[in-house]
Amino acid sequence: MKTQLISCKYLFTSITACLLFATVSLAQKNGILPLTGMKFFNEGIAAGNIDIKIDGAQLLNNRIPLNKEIEIRLQQATGFTADNAKTMFAGAEVIVLSSRGEVLMNNPNVCLKGYSNGFTAKDLAAFSIKFGIGTDLVKTNPIGILKVRLYDLKGKSQLRLELPVSFARPGEPLLLSKNAKSIKSNAGVNGIINGLEAKDMLVNVDTTIKVSPKMAYTSMDISNIEGSSLSEIFSGKETFWVYDSDMNEVKITDILLKKVKGAMENNSVNCTLKIPYRLKTNTTRLYTGSH
Repeated sequence: MKTQLISCKYLFTSITACLLFATVSLAQKNGILPLTGMKFFNEGIAAGNIDIKIDGAQLLNNRIPLNKEIEIRLQQATGFTADNAKTMFAGAEVIVLSSRGEVLMNNPNVCLKGYSNGFTAKDLAAFSIKFGIGTDLVKTNPIGILKVRLYDLKGKSQLRLELPVSFARPGEPLLLSKNAKSIKSNAGVNGIINGLEAKDMLVNVDTTIKVSPKMAYTSMDISNIEGSSLSEIFSGKETFWVYDSDMNEVKITDILLKKVKGAMENNSVNCTLKIPYRLKTNTTRLYTGSH
């Protein structure tokens, strides 16, 4: 599920969670990243964190520039095969498809130059995949699909990334931030907050809601939000998406529930969201969400 909470102070809160509470770090097999909605498929290679950077700032949505360097930065990547000298070799394939599935760009290894001599374990603290998409390649396609495959040149392991994108017009300002940061949360949750401060975020499953008694809800409690106001958070708009373990979207017709409270004198706000994501009787499938 993917929900974006926006106030007049530009609060972007995003989480990814395995809602049956299996392990949900980026080391899980499949998942969806906060903010951009990029899907990841760990097939032997995993990363502790994955960000999309433009000019050193974090991209906050899926609108990407043309004729400009795009960086996918992975932290603490694992799963590569080391030789006797403890050197590892990686390749990164970048493919851009049109909305109709036509191949607009196909670079089999954008890492060929930067990592031609291999890398060591310390390089995996921050591993970058850098590439650009030319205006001439997308032509009349305003939207497309970006596919990136990081693979082990000495083994069979790989990490696949997939992101539906729209292409920014020349000179168009991008939604970027150098202030986006993780928010403290319980195990099984990956949260990012931008523009505001918050103490923590607790996520659990709530099956006691009577508004829609057949549904199980993800309960999100975000405490001590600062930098906005009670009225701004209350009037903010929330949306959400639900995905199954194969990263297929699940249509949910039930509405999200919201409660906001706080101290008016210091503008510290607590916000609780109740997000419907499955029938109570459906406990066999794993759902992954991003808020």
